[in-house]
Amino acid sequence: MDDGRWGFEEAEDWEYEQSARAEEPVPDEDRLVGRDPDRIISVTVSPGAEVLAVAVDRDWTRAVDPRGLHSSVVAAANAATMAALARQVEDVQRNPPAPPDFGGSQSRSADESPLSPDDMLRLVDAATSEMNRFTEQAAAVVDRRLTAESAGGHLSGAAINGQVVDISIDPTWAGSVRSTEIASEIKDVLQQLHVATTPPEIINGPQGSAIAEIMGMLYDPQRLSRRVGLLPPLNGETTEERRND
Repeated sequence: MDDGRWGFEEAEDWEYEQSARAEEPVPDEDRLVGRDPDRIISVTVSPGAEVLAVAVDRDWTRAVDPRGLHSSVVAAANAATMAALARQVEDVQRNPPAPPDFGGSQSRSADESPLSPDDMLRLVDAATSEMNRFTEQAAAVVDRRLTAESAGGHLSGAAINGQVVDISIDPTWAGSVRSTEIASEIKDVLQQLHVATTPPEIINGPQGSAIAEIMGMLYDPQRLSRRVGLLPPLNGETTEERRND
């Protein structure tokens, strides 16, 4: 079997070339593949676990009954996700992330304006509101069973915290159509599930100007001390003179 054409054996050459061009932005070394134990389903993902491609062996019915195909999809999808997680761990170990900047907290241009006790209370209240908003967003996703259905209506799935926990496939349909049609609907559902369970507002953590300001000062204790008047300001003015300005 030609691995380069796996899952596209019945497609015309122009269809295969068009599909390959659509996936070119992701380099080969960043394309991670997960397969089921019978190796009839292939799910290709990016290091961020975005689903790039799905292939189904043309002769998959020799290994699996149509009524059991859903288990193969779950296995391949989660194998791909695990491969992506392993790559992320490797990348962090090779290139540890730089300390967060939080809006220039370590730079000379960082905010040096004085903070009164009332200012601090307002800042904490604003950060609390931003954190509550993040908590509400996370509650709608984290540990929740999220579902998706393919545009063709023959396949549906569910995922929790990015892991596929269930796939349902119409066995009569699966046993009577081309492998490429099955692959298309699997890809549709897996992409929907990935988007639903990994929204950027959750993956990036709590965000907001107040949170960034507080975190910036915590990463720069001397600036925090200057702003609350425990240390003299950088320009030599007293805290009271800065407040009066």
